[in-house]
Amino acid sequence: MVRDPLSSGPSSRPALNRGRPFDFLTQFLARHSVPVSPEQIAPAEGSRAAVATVVALLPAIYEHQAVLAWAAFAAFWSCLIEPGGTAREQLRILGLFTVAGAILGGVTSLIAVYPLWGVLPWLVLTGLLVGMARALTPSMALLCVLLGCVMLAGTGFPAHGLQDALVIGGAFGGGGLWATLLCLVIWPLHPYAPARRAVGGCYRLLSVMAGEIAAGRLQETVHRQNVRTAIERARGMALQIDAGHASYGMRGRLIASLAGAERLFTAMLAVEHLVETRGLDFEARGTLAAFSALCQHASDAALDPAPDLGHLASEGLALAGSIPATAGPIGELVATSARTLGTLAEGLAQKERLPFDAELPRHVARLTPAIWQHTLRLVVGLLATYMTTWWLGLDYGFWALVAVLLVIQPSGQTTLVRALERVLGTVGGGVLALLLTPFLPGSAQMLAAVAVFVIGAIAMRAVNYTMLVVFISAQFIVVTEMIMPSQGVAWMRMLDNTLGSVIGLLCAFIVCPQRRGQDMDGLLQTAVVGNLRYLAAVLKREDPVMTDRIQRQAGIDTTRAEFARGSLPVLGGVSAVGERATQAHALLRALRRLSGEATLLRFDISAGLCEGDAQAGERWSATAAALEAGGPLADVALKIQNGEIMAEIAALERAGRGDRAAS
Repeated sequence: MVRDPLSSGPSSRPALNRGRPFDFLTQFLARHSVPVSPEQIAPAEGSRAAVATVVALLPAIYEHQAVLAWAAFAAFWSCLIEPGGTAREQLRILGLFTVAGAILGGVTSLIAVYPLWGVLPWLVLTGLLVGMARALTPSMALLCVLLGCVMLAGTGFPAHGLQDALVIGGAFGGGGLWATLLCLVIWPLHPYAPARRAVGGCYRLLSVMAGEIAAGRLQETVHRQNVRTAIERARGMALQIDAGHASYGMRGRLIASLAGAERLFTAMLAVEHLVETRGLDFEARGTLAAFSALCQHASDAALDPAPDLGHLASEGLALAGSIPATAGPIGELVATSARTLGTLAEGLAQKERLPFDAELPRHVARLTPAIWQHTLRLVVGLLATYMTTWWLGLDYGFWALVAVLLVIQPSGQTTLVRALERVLGTVGGGVLALLLTPFLPGSAQMLAAVAVFVIGAIAMRAVNYTMLVVFISAQFIVVTEMIMPSQGVAWMRMLDNTLGSVIGLLCAFIVCPQRRGQDMDGLLQTAVVGNLRYLAAVLKREDPVMTDRIQRQAGIDTTRAEFARGSLPVLGGVSAVGERATQAHALLRALRRLSGEATLLRFDISAGLCEGDAQAGERWSATAAALEAGGPLADVALKIQNGEIMAEIAALERAGRGDRAAS
């Protein structure tokens, strides 16, 4: 058995078991389209948001004026939307939110006094603003969503004169300005902490993946989906925090770390393919266990603001050197991966420019048909919800409007998950507030509870949406009882959010519904094209950076198809049934095997064991181009499923591979 060089004794096992029950839960939820990111818990950001919200709430309590609570709303929302990154980027987002929110809040309060004919056009405008914002960058789209929430919340605070509207706008502006000063001047936090936590999460999942393979638990698509989703989430954070203002050094480090995780992920996919097709011996188990511990150490280093990268580099290179040349293909892959991680850490420690893909896609704002359909669903949902709350005479109908705005997503399946998460979170928050009500006799106790709820909401904002809604709901219930005391506030919150979530879900499946069959066919064809391009790139021995890019896109396309195959994933992973669903499942499974074989071939080529086949690569590249142009999928799918393409890859001559595989 290969000794773990990362420990002084047999103590690496606790590192493998660290957080195992929660890892199992996160894997289960991720497989059912419910993302959980425990590494994103941010108590420091939550504490800062609690100070901002509680201080902004004091004038409303002291003056006994409910409209002054808009300062607390602005402060909380500012902390919720705070993007991190450079001070210039934070000032841009928070400044826009403060100024635009103050104007929109005041204007909405004036419009709210009008009857239906005056409010309904404003709701249409809100839906158009939020829906079309999907064409913008993620940070600007989120900004527009929060501004939409301001516009909808204002319908619950009608102003009976210009002075009242100015008070609302001034309170919002004051709260936003206070939060901006707190975030940028008084209490600045490490700007890249969320991105570092996301990168650390990628390496943690790689550690889990290697440990699971070492234990013989092959999870099919679970590892592929979990790690791929984590890498893309981290990449999105890296893009979001970098606005091109003095962030190039940090951006390069983040992208290089993610590229390293991508390389390790590629190797682990090849290892999983080998284990599935050839089995796993005792020596390979020990090697994978040692590599799992190394990935956990890399995760810890990513989370540390000042990591000892030199030590991590020596650990990785030591593990690579400890694996004998006769360890077989799994040992070779693990040794290559450990060497890659060691080299990455060494380069980051010396601040060298690493040969990884750091290309960032330029965002192009384009209103696609899907965005227009999503916008139409939002408009219909807001109008239907407002009419329903008006007809039922609900006192806090704006809560239902906000729920609709946040629940409706471009995908019906994503809307289903979001609706269930919001309902569960609202019920959980309402129950939490009801349980704590007997212990909150006065304003001081209520303020303390609000502070705790704000800490929980902001700390969990990037972890899980349900947990975020739990704390937000409890917070708004307590604040409402403080400034606008009435009976049954918690029950009204649960009713309004459930009503909005149900209407949003109905709109997602009734207004411009997606045609599932056509969507699935297109996703399958895209996944096949991506995997054939990856195979062609490997066979033609293209530039490693370009091959990484092609493989990443193929993995994203395959994962999308795998997620789309389940009709109600959050309700137990129920897959679509019928002959077409069975064929889709078989093709996706064959694609996973083909990708694994292509990845194994890539490592053999890089190790000098195989020369590749440029002619075959050109042929598969042409086939992929023909499919993308609309060619028939059936013939290529049959070749993938019956193993014809895999047999062609296996027939390529590999110097010394047969002897090593047999030893």
